[in-house]
Amino acid sequence: MLLPFFNDIVGLLGALGFWPLTVYFPVEMYIKQKQIPKWSTKWVCLQILSMACLIITIAAAAGSVAGVVLDLKSYKPFN
Repeated sequence: MLLPFFNDIVGLLGALGFWPLTVYFPVEMYIKQKQIPKWSTKWVCLQILSMACLIITIAAAAGSVAGVVLDLKSYKPFN
């Protein structure tokens, strides 16, 4: 029954997993490991990168949810 929504569901799961696992945790671990001081140029650049990827993740998740909503309007199960 989820086959019409497969691309959107996979996109939503990918969007939700992208930012924390691929960007946020590695950036924070790098900052901690290299002991980068707060508000230094490198720290600010890494935080901007992280926030930009968060915005992309939110946009991708919103697009996937919109895709599911559009598919629900035209999907008639068991017909």
